[in-house]
Amino acid sequence: MNMTPDLIILTYADYLRLKRDLKAAGIDLCYSAEISQPIRLDWALDLFRQEDFLRQMAQRRPADTTYRLASVRLIKKGNWFRPDHYAVAFYAVGALQEASWQQYLAEHKVQSSAEAPRGKLTAA
Repeated sequence: MNMTPDLIILTYADYLRLKRDLKAAGIDLCYSAEISQPIRLDWALDLFRQEDFLRQMAQRRPADTTYRLASVRLIKKGNWFRPDHYAVAFYAVGALQEASWQQYLAEHKVQSSAEAPRGKLTAA
């Protein structure tokens, strides 16, 4: 069940790689919107497919539908009593780069990260 079918959700490491590749292609993710309250859930490898995670992403997503890319970064590890905290940022390109962005997504088959290993959710 994907409550955000047009949203590409990436681990932080995958986002950094894509951002570097986009810069090399001359495409700038010049708009960003970071959510103020983190998503609080227990970590799981299939985190990006969990219903509660997707529901929270849909609730926090900017109303502007041009924000079609999101990165997820672990900001605080949980423990027995509290869940992990994840920072989420949404990204968009400027209107002049929209066609190039669409072409890049199609040519490179950019999709959401299939899994969310802990190591790819940190800023290391």
